[in-house]
Amino acid sequence: MGAVVSVPIRSKEVTAIVIEALPAEDAKTALRSADFQIRKLGKVKATSFFPTSFINTAKELADYYATTVGSIVRTLTSKNILDNIQDISPAKTASASAVNETFAIQGDDENRMSAWRSLIRQEFARKKSLVIYAPTLEDIRNISATLTKGIEEYIFTLHGELTNKKTLETWEAIAKIEHPIVIIATGLFACLPRADIDTVIIERENGRGWITRNHPYIDMRHAIEEISRRNGRTIYLSDSLLRVETLHRVENHEVTEGSPFKWKSISTAKDELIDMRANTDKKHFRVLSERLEEIIRKSREDNSHVFIMTARRGLSSIVVCDDCETIVSCKECSAPVVLHASKDAGRNFFMCHNCGARRSADELCINCGGWRLTALGIGTERVVEEILTKFPDADIVSVDADNTKTEKSIQTAMKKFRDKPGSILVGTEMALLHMSEPVEHIAIASIDSLLALPDFRIQERMMYALTRLRNLAKRTFIVQTRRAEEAVFGYGIKGNLGDFYRNMIRERKQFMYPPFSLLMKISIEGKKADISKEMANIRTLIAPDIAPSELDIFPAFTSAGKIGSVGGAGKSVIHGLVKMPAGHWPKKSLVEKLLILPQHISIKIDPESLL
Repeated sequence: MGAVVSVPIRSKEVTAIVIEALPAEDAKTALRSADFQIRKLGKVKATSFFPTSFINTAKELADYYATTVGSIVRTLTSKNILDNIQDISPAKTASASAVNETFAIQGDDENRMSAWRSLIRQEFARKKSLVIYAPTLEDIRNISATLTKGIEEYIFTLHGELTNKKTLETWEAIAKIEHPIVIIATGLFACLPRADIDTVIIERENGRGWITRNHPYIDMRHAIEEISRRNGRTIYLSDSLLRVETLHRVENHEVTEGSPFKWKSISTAKDELIDMRANTDKKHFRVLSERLEEIIRKSREDNSHVFIMTARRGLSSIVVCDDCETIVSCKECSAPVVLHASKDAGRNFFMCHNCGARRSADELCINCGGWRLTALGIGTERVVEEILTKFPDADIVSVDADNTKTEKSIQTAMKKFRDKPGSILVGTEMALLHMSEPVEHIAIASIDSLLALPDFRIQERMMYALTRLRNLAKRTFIVQTRRAEEAVFGYGIKGNLGDFYRNMIRERKQFMYPPFSLLMKISIEGKKADISKEMANIRTLIAPDIAPSELDIFPAFTSAGKIGSVGGAGKSVIHGLVKMPAGHWPKKSLVEKLLILPQHISIKIDPESLL
């Protein structure tokens, strides 16, 4: 069990993992009556590379995510490791401890990193190693830079951007060094070649990037926690604002507070909530408030930095016909288009952020033929235009999916911003993910468009961004909105984490969303008539386990006249949503039915979004 082997399938040899081994003599009858040919095992690449505890956990996770054990192992193991498994040290785990505790830490970045430095010293004194898991490469870099001082020889990083050579060198160094170590890694390295790991930290627990983008759509936080629990390791769940589900576990005493929680986020910055409805007259739509313009002016005088964030890239996030209120949508997939500025002056274009299609913005309303198409919402390009109108010689750096398409370009832009006194950074959430150092002035130009998304997690996502930005601001934190009455802005501008959680958990309970239920989303892409028939067949298939009324079928959010597509012209997407009582999953009979569905049908357990 846990061995990596090659097996013959038709004319090919494919890599496989042994998940069970039984004496052939105990299965003689079954083998004789099998409807397949028995063939000799190929090469044994690595004997028991994966520990038995890891394989057993992978089996449980496979049931939970309605997938195969192989998919789980592949998702939790770097391809560089799998491709060279015969030449490297095997993964290890210590015998399970009788003591297994899960703690939660909620506090600002500086306090959490200080706690980890103390914990590292404590674990080293016990001759134990420690692993910190983070969702993104940038998080790993920031954590590593903060913790490295004094333990340079004993700290290692592992992530998917490492070359094959560097991955193997680091793996072997981790396996062979006798001194206790700290490993900072992504979920690709859920299994490691150390038997002395006693503590696992899941950092940025509320951050984005934990759920895999491709099948089998695993939540790495959940997988790492389950693997660690089976191995008897102490687990820490940590962030500036923990997930609602995690805070509920703390409230129910399923998880222990690792230190007294900070329910009030502390900031040295002056907080200001600006209602843009009072800053705009009927003749002029204002992008920057007078107060933000004043901050920009002063920052140029004293060479301080300003970061301005908005929810969307482009000029405007939505375009609407003033005559009939039809939303301008993509001709390929029907998603709302975003207005962008062209490098050729005066020749703006529409771009679909769903499928990437582009077309000229010189057009009439497709519904009524009207010419009064109005751009609404505020994107990064519009913020930049407005700043340059007021401050023509301003030093502006833009970080979004249009201007910084690679990790290297993002790093270059962020360095340019930090190194240039008096510069202004304009970006989307992408820029926030790459910020670790405080900034004198931080402003949100607009994130109102997020409130239009019919997703039960959207307020939590907004509050998380507000909390992180507020913690990074040194002198001024400004939030501009045309929805000042929304409670999330009041909670965020004052760092009121406690009231925010109580409000959210009350709403979740009212509508039976997690943690009071577990959600399963079934998605099908294809021609509208075909996928409607397929979803009806699925309803029939799962009927003994899920009543037909409990499968809520709805089109993808990007629909506009027809069901929105993510796969090109003429295709549609529909979802089927099931709410199951918490603790009632996995159900073996239902898992078996889901496993036989065709590959183009995606199954997401506890999805990050319902859109």
